[in-house]
Amino acid sequence: MAVPSLLLSIALSSALLFFLNTPSSANDSNVLLTGDVLGTDSQLYYPGATFVMQGDCNLVLYNKGRGFESNTHGEGVNCTLSLSDRGQLVITSSGGFTVWTSGVAGAAKTGKYAAVLRPDGEVAVYGPAVWWTPDFRSGAAGPNAAELAAIPMVDNLLLSSQVLDGGSNLATRDYTFVMKDDCNLALIKAGTSVLWQSGTAGRGLNCFLRLDHLGQLAVVGDHNYKTLWTSKNVSSQGDYVLILQITGQAVVYGPVVWSTSQSD
Repeated sequence: MAVPSLLLSIALSSALLFFLNTPSSANDSNVLLTGDVLGTDSQLYYPGATFVMQGDCNLVLYNKGRGFESNTHGEGVNCTLSLSDRGQLVITSSGGFTVWTSGVAGAAKTGKYAAVLRPDGEVAVYGPAVWWTPDFRSGAAGPNAAELAAIPMVDNLLLSSQVLDGGSNLATRDYTFVMKDDCNLALIKAGTSVLWQSGTAGRGLNCFLRLDHLGQLAVVGDHNYKTLWTSKNVSSQGDYVLILQITGQAVVYGPVVWSTSQSD
């Protein structure tokens, strides 16, 4: 829903940062995953935008645009926000009853979803995981284009139509997901320990990593645009996101199933 009244100064949003908590699961401050809980007076945060589970039980997005709110103020006590395994954001009151859910089709697949506060100031829920590196905690495997092209890069995210150039990386905590100058894509811990790699070292020149609108990652050499490696998994057409999670797992989620920019 459009919220003209939310065109507040960014100073207010910045002030909230100092008083509100980030997700209880200790994920990066711009990500909420299936199973995570955003407590009362907690938020997702990206410079210039906050997505807040307010103490009055209203879920509000403060940004430089039109903003968003669930219009649930006063409908519950000590409300929390969670993300279900069907891709729905759910506000729950302390009494255990559901106050509000985001609109997701009933045919949504069960799986792991990700709600992301993007650098364009909008929140989007991306669909079940379609590719992932191993979960190194347990040693087991884990579970519109022009506008997206204008969205700046984020340290821990790669969106559809964005590329990671050679020598560049995604980073979170002590993990990096690096597109090396030698054309090898690698997941590295503490700068030295290689946890996963594409095995493409020395096979191309001036390589880059690309995430397309079918959810597929590809390492490409720009000398002749030869594809050296792909994640192989291909899903339906849509917008996807690669997230380097604080667990050391790189996961592609998508396509988008709900967004504050499409919630009218």
